Amino acid sequence: MKKALLYFIALSASVITACKKGDTGGDASISAHVKHHATSINLPTVYVKFDAKELPSDPTNNYDLKIVGTDGDHVHIHGLRYGNYYLYATGYDSTIMMPVAGGIPIKIKWGDRKKEMEITIPVVE
Repeated sequence: MKKALLYFIALSASVITACKKGDTGGDASISAHVKHHATSINLPTVYVKFDAKELPSDPTNNYDLKIVGTDGDHVHIHGLRYGNYYLYATGYDSTIMMPVAGGIPIKIKWGDRKKEMEITIPVVE
């Protein structure tokens, strides 16, 4: 009886960790383009909150992953699992000479867990 109980506990723990959603360790990728209206924002910073559908109370301090853009108007986020994420971007619009920020919730579906998604993160001044 003890062996059966221990086996059940071990199996339950492995199932719980295998079904982890909204985190890193998966095969999904996001190519996030940051735009202020039609203007691409060069070298943005994107903050990622795992398992979230709404903007965190303090998105530049309450995040799980931070990606600083190094090439153009987009950032690549690799190694995500299926689930919900909130992406918050900051940058500088040189055409109006002002900082911009904004975010968008996204969902990686089970069927998209091994694909790359292209999204646009809209930002405002």
